[in-house]
Amino acid sequence: MREFAIIAGAALAFSLAVFLVAMALNKLGWIKTASLKDEDKDWIPDAVEKEIQELKQDLKETKERLQSELSDVGSAIKEVGNQLGDVPKAFSGKKRPGRKKTQK
Repeated sequence: MREFAIIAGAALAFSLAVFLVAMALNKLGWIKTASLKDEDKDWIPDAVEKEIQELKQDLKETKERLQSELSDVGSAIKEVGNQLGDVPKAFSGKKRPGRKKTQK
């Protein structure tokens, strides 16, 4: 068990050292990745930032459409609730309330 802890610690230390060296070389400009440009130097490729912005915009538009549809559904449910009051009157034999017929 002790040997496992030593090996795991050494692997972690080696990985950390490689990561820190890669960060330093990137900052100095010795490592260049043409496909992953990063103009603002925040370690997030510009292509990924652009995709995230587009996704945020799409989600905002979807949210607005969903709110509009839910508002329409709410209005329709309210109208159904208003019409439910006419059902007992229809069973009682009373004349159906509604618009008066227009004369043509």
